[in-house]
Amino acid sequence: MLDIVLMAMVAVFIALRLRSELGKKTGNEPLRPNPGSSPYGRDGGPTIDAEPVEIEQADASVVDMAEDPAVRRGLGEIRRADSYFDAGEFLEGAKSAYQIILEAFWAGDKDALKGFLDETVLSQFSSAIDQREQDGLTLENKLLDITSAEFIGAGVVKRQAEITLHFSAEIIAVTRDGDGNVVDGDLSDAVGLEDKWTFAREVKSRDPNWTLVATRAG
Repeated sequence: MLDIVLMAMVAVFIALRLRSELGKKTGNEPLRPNPGSSPYGRDGGPTIDAEPVEIEQADASVVDMAEDPAVRRGLGEIRRADSYFDAGEFLEGAKSAYQIILEAFWAGDKDALKGFLDETVLSQFSSAIDQREQDGLTLENKLLDITSAEFIGAGVVKRQAEITLHFSAEIIAVTRDGDGNVVDGDLSDAVGLEDKWTFAREVKSRDPNWTLVATRAG
């Protein structure tokens, strides 16, 4: 019983730590997710598109965080709307969120996803999990490395900040049937994963957390 209580405390601590990192008004905020499973094979889960917004003005404090001038202007706009925003910290928090969301989706853990996804994305992920279970399939996926994460979109629209990141990762992706037989993938073969995720947050909200609101592969 003591071991169970300690494990539960550790799980709660990890969840609260991650929410804290993503929730600080320092820029560690996510995008709309694109985690993967059966409908998209090795690439991930449901895809929900969101177009990044381009803003006019630049901010010297975020200039080095993006090569695209339009993205730099967008990050500057977010910084001016929220003085606590920090692009570097946001990027680190988003990478942590990427791993946690993918692993929760692969494991079929809907409860773990609820704190990070908006209602539309959560519905898409939940439907994919349900379909996978209905088909008697399980995923034996493992994230090996996030090889890169870069800003490709940023801006503020109607008081909502949105940031889109392009993630490149290497994973082991294996799908098994109800009898445990491998029906897709190879445990000894790493494959590439390319995702574009968009995170959003109301800049004047008292809730500092960013939410994944859209995802697409590629």
